[in-house]
Amino acid sequence: MKAGKNLILIIFFMTFQFLFIQVVPGFCEDKIDVDKCQKLVEKYSSIIDKNPNNYSTYLKRADVEYKLGMYKEAVQDYTVVLEKYPNVSETYFLRGNSRFAIKDYKGAIADFTKTIELEPDSVTAYCNRGTAKLITNDNRGAITDFDKAISLDSDIYDSYCNRGIAKLNIKDYKSAIEDFNKAIELDSSITDAYCERAHAKAYMGDYKAAIEDFNKVVEMNPKLVSAYYDRGHVKIQQNDFNGALKDFDKTIELDKKFAPAYFNRAMIHYSKKNYDKAVKDYSAYIALNSNDAEAYNNRALSRMHMGGQTKDAVYDCLKALKLNPEYYPKYQELPWLKYYLPENK
Repeated sequence: MKAGKNLILIIFFMTFQFLFIQVVPGFCEDKIDVDKCQKLVEKYSSIIDKNPNNYSTYLKRADVEYKLGMYKEAVQDYTVVLEKYPNVSETYFLRGNSRFAIKDYKGAIADFTKTIELEPDSVTAYCNRGTAKLITNDNRGAITDFDKAISLDSDIYDSYCNRGIAKLNIKDYKSAIEDFNKAIELDSSITDAYCERAHAKAYMGDYKAAIEDFNKVVEMNPKLVSAYYDRGHVKIQQNDFNGALKDFDKTIELDKKFAPAYFNRAMIHYSKKNYDKAVKDYSAYIALNSNDAEAYNNRALSRMHMGGQTKDAVYDCLKALKLNPEYYPKYQELPWLKYYLPENK
């Protein structure tokens, strides 16, 4: 993921909230004791081996499997129970959570829909189905589900925050901000609504207010990588390139594998004619993302401005051309490169 061919495209990192309600308590503490949970899986498996019709034990095992991240196994156990007892809403809900965890969003939506059929007032089922729709880009369907969830319980942070994200996705920025405001009113200790409100404000061109929100986020969580990265983008809109550089520096300090920060920092270095730094950052980006034609193209231009790196610049251009043949007409116009180009493009 990168900023594109210029310094004005804002690309943010979105967050999503997902509600999981523990329905079958009593086997693992909230802070998972892995050894204890693994022993419970073994215990429940032994019981099931002796009595395959002990369906309550399948449920217990599935819940522990979920805690251990054994989502596929949990789905299998919930499915066994549902084949015998097909009208229990909680089991569909839990299987939906497990399917969501393995990114089977279609299956999760189907399970949450069945939960709602059996339990029409299930706030969490509407919330979670809305989140699955949100992730699969069914933003209007997600909004409808969050509307229903809010009508059933108007005090759930996640419903407002996720509905705000869905509205942001359809460019209803003003209404999205209202939802983020409500989410913050309900719980001001969570950074997500501040981040998303900053995104909406930035898209509306209110960069100062967006930066204020990001400032609040990094104050609350100084190690949140995406907040520095996104704030850097907004600073670019204000032509505060030095401030943007500092934010991209911090992004990389916190996460040295955060490829987009290298790309965007390289573009700023290039605009400042710091070509050696641009080459270094493009190289770091390429090491993390070796199939981006634009990065090779930009590194080639930086190398040519530095001088004495024609051979390496030619290599970069040929690599860019291989990844994206649309560069060919542009490259034909470069005297230092034209000789090396393959013919009949």
